[in-house]
Amino acid sequence: MKKIIILRLTTAVIALASLAASAGSDAQYPAANFQPKVIYLDKDSVKPSTKCPTPKTAEKAIEFDAKYPAASFQPKVIYP
Repeated sequence: MKKIIILRLTTAVIALASLAASAGSDAQYPAANFQPKVIYLDKDSVKPSTKCPTPKTAEKAIEFDAKYPAASFQPKVIYP
């Protein structure tokens, strides 16, 4: 009986200790508020987003290859 109580208490202490040890909640941690940014050295390398291909173009690009059956996989979202 004592072993079960000790085991439960040990498990509870470990679980609570892991919640308290978080670098994100510590303001003294150097990377607590890290906000990554993308810096482009060449202004010409930044391209505007391209338009999606027309469905006819997309259909032409899909061809079945027996060696790579998963290469032509197209995911479909089905809403019940």
